[in-house]
Amino acid sequence: MVLGVIILVIAAFYAYMVFETTWLKIERLDFSRKGKGLRIMHLSDLHINMTRISAERIKKAVKAEKPDLILITGDYINKPVHASEFLRYLRTFTRGCRTIMCLGNHEYKAFRSNKEGLQNFIREIEALGVEVLINRTVVVEKDGQKYNIIGFDDLRRGSPDIEKAMEGCIPNAPKISITHNPDLVLSIPGKIVDYMFAGHFHGGQIWMPFNLEFMILRDDQLCRMGITRGLKRVNGIRVYLNRGLGNGVVPLRFLSRPEILICTIP
Repeated sequence: MVLGVIILVIAAFYAYMVFETTWLKIERLDFSRKGKGLRIMHLSDLHINMTRISAERIKKAVKAEKPDLILITGDYINKPVHASEFLRYLRTFTRGCRTIMCLGNHEYKAFRSNKEGLQNFIREIEALGVEVLINRTVVVEKDGQKYNIIGFDDLRRGSPDIEKAMEGCIPNAPKISITHNPDLVLSIPGKIVDYMFAGHFHGGQIWMPFNLEFMILRDDQLCRMGITRGLKRVNGIRVYLNRGLGNGVVPLRFLSRPEILICTIP
C-alpha cells in the first residue's frame, strides 16, 4: 500500500515536470512606463533537440505581441546534426521581424575544434536574414530614436571582447547588450551598458530548496550570489536572466516554466 502510494506520487511528479516543459509563460517588462519605445522579444536557450515549445507557438506570440526586434541569447544546438532542424525552427518565426542573436557555450561545444563548421552554421543563420553578433554592435531605430544593440561572445567557450564589441556604439543612445552567460556582467565596468539580456541558467530548470540546484550543478558566480532568474541590477546594469525555452540534460522542468520576455525600452 505504502509502496503503491510512493510510486503514484513519483509518477505524478514526473508527469508534472514533463507538462511544465510545455507550459509557456509570457513575462513582461516596461522600462518606458508608457508602453512606448523599442518593443523587444527576448528568447534564450532553445536547445532544439530538447524543447517542447514549437516554432509555431513562437510564431503566434510574434504575431500577437508585434515586437520591433527579437533578441536570442544562445544555446541552440548540442550537435552539428541538429543544425538543420534549428534553422527550420528559426525560419518559422523570424520572417518579417528583425532578429539578432549571439552564440552560447553549446554552439562552441557542438563544433569543438571545427571552426569552419561553426562559421558555416553562422552563415546559414545569416542567410535567413538573422544577424549574429560576436563582439559587435549594430544600431536599430524606431520613431527617430536610435538604440545600440551590442553582442558579446560567450564567456565560457567564446572570446568576449568588451572594448571591441562596443566600438560601433553611437553616443546618446541606449546601450542594450546580449550575451549567453550573464556572469559576463561582472567583468563589465559599471554602467557602460544600460541593459543586458542573457540566459544560460534556465532559471534552475528543476527547482530545489536552498538553491541546491545551483550549488550542486553550477559554479557560475551569479548563481553563488543568488542571482538566477528575472530582472536584477548588477554593476549598475539592468540584467535580465531568461529561463529559456528548451531544456538541458533532461527534458524536465519544475517551478521554472519556459518563457518569452516582452520588454519595452524607451
